[in-house]
Amino acid sequence: MLLSCVLFSIMGGLIRYLSINDIHPFMTAFIRTFFAILFLIPTFSKVGFKGLKTERLGLHFFRGVISAFAVIASFYAVSVIPLAVSTSYSLAAPIFATILAAIFLKERIRLPRITAVIVGFIGVLILLRPGSVPFNSGVAAALISAFTVAFAIICIRSLSQTDKPNIVAIYSLLFTFPISFVVALTEWTIPKPELWWAVIMVGLCAALAQYSISKAFSQSEATAILPIDFTRLIFAAFIGYFFYSEVPDFYTFLGASVILASAVYAAHREAVRKRNCL
Repeated sequence: MLLSCVLFSIMGGLIRYLSINDIHPFMTAFIRTFFAILFLIPTFSKVGFKGLKTERLGLHFFRGVISAFAVIASFYAVSVIPLAVSTSYSLAAPIFATILAAIFLKERIRLPRITAVIVGFIGVLILLRPGSVPFNSGVAAALISAFTVAFAIICIRSLSQTDKPNIVAIYSLLFTFPISFVVALTEWTIPKPELWWAVIMVGLCAALAQYSISKAFSQSEATAILPIDFTRLIFAAFIGYFFYSEVPDFYTFLGASVILASAVYAAHREAVRKRNCL
């Protein structure tokens, strides 16, 4: 989990670097998906076309569309607002997922989880600070990314009941690829030769980070893992400060801390409920 946090933060720094060098984040999002597919080719070769058989192609397609918008929005947010700020908003995804689970998966939300959701939204408001901080396209993109990631989480939870994780990952990329390609066409730019190292590193970081976080959740409970997710903010703030002269304010860390605390509490209460049901 710690490795995934480092990799996601490095990827954000590279996206900012490429955007400064006139590579639009839409183009970077497409390249990231392209390289992620390349890294998954060995997995695809093992599965084969027969292994891709599924009864839930529609939900796979929906998840792919949602994931495409999540990646595009997050890449855009990283390119226009401070890295620490965009990372802070991403921590709200589990809070949104709790609400969506109640709507679409018919999960019961008891008082502890309701409390966690309310506290999480207070954290988001601390970040937004309506009236005192301008609401720009970067903030909007960061919120859209967090919300679409929450939708993706719900889709994954549903798909994991019938399909294997590697199948879910392959379908997600296959449906994300054409959408990211069409969006990239609006800002199409071929990276200069001296930038290809950063382009390849974005794809490599994305693939390794996704693998690391999947491995983490498969070997430990969310209550043990989620607190480590806060280090993404620390690493992002470090990269933003030393490479882009970004200095996050007190409210960024306060809002992120409140959001993360609510997510950890919700995960803890869910773990307690499951143990009591056994």
